[in-house]
Amino acid sequence: MESVSTKRRRSSHGLRARIVLLTLAGTLAPSALVGWLSFQSVGALERQVLAERERTAKSVATYVDSLIKTELLLLETVAAGLGAAAGNPPAGAAEALRGAYLRSRFLGRVFLLDRAGRVLMAEPGSARGLSAPPADLGAMRRALGQGVPAVSDLSVGRGGVRQLYLVVPVRNWQGTIGGLLAGAIVPESARFRSLLSFVPLDPGETVDLVDRHGVVVASTLAARLYMESDHRDFLAGLISAQAETAGTCHGCHARGAIRRRVNEVMAFAPLSARVPWGIDMRQAEQRAFATALAMRWKVLAWAPALLLLALLFALGAAASITAPLSVLTRVAGRISGGDLRTPVPRLGSDEVGQLGTALEAMRLVLARSLDELAQAREKLELRVRERTQEVEQLYRELSQRDELRARLLQKLISAQEEERRRIARELHDETSQVVAALALGLDAAMAALAPGAARQRLEEAKALALRTLDGIHRLSFDLRPSVLDDLGLFPAVEWYAERRLKPLGVAVRCEFDESNRGRLPAEVETGLFRAAQEAITNIVKHARAETVLIQCTREARAVVIEIEDDGQGFDPANLGASAVEGAGLGLAGIKERMELLGGSAGIESAPGQGARVVLRVPLASENGT
Repeated sequence: MESVSTKRRRSSHGLRARIVLLTLAGTLAPSALVGWLSFQSVGALERQVLAERERTAKSVATYVDSLIKTELLLLETVAAGLGAAAGNPPAGAAEALRGAYLRSRFLGRVFLLDRAGRVLMAEPGSARGLSAPPADLGAMRRALGQGVPAVSDLSVGRGGVRQLYLVVPVRNWQGTIGGLLAGAIVPESARFRSLLSFVPLDPGETVDLVDRHGVVVASTLAARLYMESDHRDFLAGLISAQAETAGTCHGCHARGAIRRRVNEVMAFAPLSARVPWGIDMRQAEQRAFATALAMRWKVLAWAPALLLLALLFALGAAASITAPLSVLTRVAGRISGGDLRTPVPRLGSDEVGQLGTALEAMRLVLARSLDELAQAREKLELRVRERTQEVEQLYRELSQRDELRARLLQKLISAQEEERRRIARELHDETSQVVAALALGLDAAMAALAPGAARQRLEEAKALALRTLDGIHRLSFDLRPSVLDDLGLFPAVEWYAERRLKPLGVAVRCEFDESNRGRLPAEVETGLFRAAQEAITNIVKHARAETVLIQCTREARAVVIEIEDDGQGFDPANLGASAVEGAGLGLAGIKERMELLGGSAGIESAPGQGARVVLRVPLASENGT
């Protein structure tokens, strides 16, 4: 039979094991929860980094797209002045091509072609290595067949010089395409290499401009020029679908197979459908997720230490209460009353005395454990403060990224406004003068002709020239109305509303705060005017309204513009789905402009009940608050 001491030791061991297991479970469960939450925070941080990179790639793509479209608009403007170029070049064609070449930012040479692709004129006359586009160039076929500007794929000219071409159709006064105007771009040229020089890069980060075949045509790293992307099919699909994406890549792909292992963070955004290119931003995953990886390693490093600490704590707690429990009534009552200072009296050397000695040892251990718990609480509070400082540092870094994005968007909008102003000035000072001179010339020619078919055609040409001149004047005013620069925001909004709505039979009523008509900061006036311009344009296009009310108020700390119509209205809940399909982008642009200025755009509408747009932008007080 087992002895009493053996049974007592087995019971003690079983009790100690249960206490250790329960203490470990109670200590490790919160630790595991904290670790899981930490890993969730790391994952959220990585997703936020990817979202920031996707937005940055989209901003860069928008800026590059605006530059390329500016080049196309320059060629379209020159083509509109050239007229039909099927036979002999019109008078002044050389000066027009020269002007396009000099005003262009990227074009190395400008060509005037007939419908068969033969060169009628080129400017400059001779340019080393720059050849005319081949007759079978796909962009030329699209420009002739669809009658719209086109951007070519990478082409190899004389001497192996790689070139890109911007092609626009040249129409006569009847609208028939008589030829083409093409501009050649050499990706290796210094002017085109500077296309991406404005992008602020982190260490090891590269930005590539790729065409629809995945070939790099511009890069912040010169060695990547003309390289074929390892995701060419994937990028081609994104360009075709006009979709952006961001994620991690752990393999260099080629035709569905992985050629080599890489660990990169990649963000891609396409340009517009007219320019079938895209922006590809890449950086090593180790650098892009440096903060998140550091947090993850800290969590993993603390896990063994917490496990060991929990084990030690469990063993100590078990050792403090696993003494014999024979006589506990009197002493347990005193301990339950919180008296851990009074020592257990000596009761001799018998079993009761031995129990008293064991109980005294337990009392001392419990008192020491309370001190250790207080110290552990202080250490825990210290760790919480350290973690709070780390979170604050991460928040500051994210704020800096948001500020950088805001500055980039501000530069983009400033560049757009400056380009609008420049184009409006050129249309007013140059193009309109040329068309006016053309009308005067036609008038003089008619005076010298007797009535007949020839004079009638000159009269038609003069009427076309006058309509063109009127269209140029309207376009230049829409691009940058002088009333905004001369008189300020409220008169400009009133002028634009009456100019766009009254010719359509819409009654316009403007109510302005006459007590304070001072000028606002230039960026506030420009942003609010563009937002109001977009809202009025939406009324013209979609509202079918009969009456429009515009109220402009300048408060102590904000300026507010309310635009309300009695049109057919719409459901604001469908704006998100409509924006994916291309509709509702104007209202989204209004919100983005207001958010950039630190303001807000409220949209209220319902089917059949009209619409109301409220634009609000805060103003800084004199003390800067």
